[in-house]
Amino acid sequence: MQVINQSSVTEITAAPETDNLYQESFAVVIFILVNNSCISTAIGLLGIVANIINMTVFLHQGLDSSINISLFSISISDTFTILFIIWSNFAFNPFIDQVPAPISFDEVYYVTGGWPSGFTVRVTLYITAYITAERCLSIVFPLKIKTMITPKRSKLIICGLTLINALTLIPEYTSIYLSWHFSDKKNETVLGVDFRSNRQQTQGITFMLHVALVVVGQGAVIFLTSVLVIHLRRQSKWRMKSSSEINHRSALSSRDRKSVALVIVVATSMVIAYIPLSPVSLVTVFVPEFYISGQLSRIFIETWGTIFLFSMINASSNILIYYNMNSKFRNTFRELFTYHQQLKRSKSFNA
Repeated sequence: MQVINQSSVTEITAAPETDNLYQESFAVVIFILVNNSCISTAIGLLGIVANIINMTVFLHQGLDSSINISLFSISISDTFTILFIIWSNFAFNPFIDQVPAPISFDEVYYVTGGWPSGFTVRVTLYITAYITAERCLSIVFPLKIKTMITPKRSKLIICGLTLINALTLIPEYTSIYLSWHFSDKKNETVLGVDFRSNRQQTQGITFMLHVALVVVGQGAVIFLTSVLVIHLRRQSKWRMKSSSEINHRSALSSRDRKSVALVIVVATSMVIAYIPLSPVSLVTVFVPEFYISGQLSRIFIETWGTIFLFSMINASSNILIYYNMNSKFRNTFRELFTYHQQLKRSKSFNA
């Protein structure tokens, strides 16, 4: 009788725990399907189209100015960020294991999308920091900025920033690679990640570098954007007074104010989108339970899913800022759109 009572008590106490685990798992599945598979992917597909339009407009205008080169580069980086996040939405879909393919999608994503997405996010961050720094220099050295920051130098600086961020991936990619191995989960040989003998020495280095670069880059953008906001009106007035051509100075100052305002809005939008990235990255480093299979796995999945959504929105929404705040971009966009409309009408008329 005592054994029966003990087993009954065990079943009663175990049932609520099982129900709670089931409810948590169900909640995570619903979150991933709604947040990642639906909302994030839909925004990303629109974002790819938007960034292609951005690149087309900047190419049409010509990459002969620092601002155009920088914004064009951001559009390229944002496009890859969107592609990698869409790939993650597919790889971590709760029903991906039902796909009849000998692939461990989460492991393949780790190599082909996880680290590259962090790389492209940082590239966007540091190009934005460069744009804000360039605008600050244009305020401090208004008469020398065109000789200090030339299109060629802008290209070299952006290439240098990209290379520096790429070099941080070396420790990780020298110790991991894709290979075929047997999966107990799928009970078959699958394509997944494998590790080299130096894994113990390189593990964690790339992520620490990622966190450090994100914190430094975000801090730089916040500081430089604050400088632009504080000095915008004061320095614009100073440039009006220092101009020698009275008729030209108002137009020049107006263009500068609009350019600085555009940079401020782009930088602020990025900072807001990346606000959760730095603290969550630090938590991931210092809290061992905060990872995909740890005790805080549900919070980990939902937190990083939200961060990816913010990154997706930021990477997809710049076209709205450019169109509403840059008359040159708006006019070029309308010219291209009108040209294609006229071309379609001409083809339909000839047919």
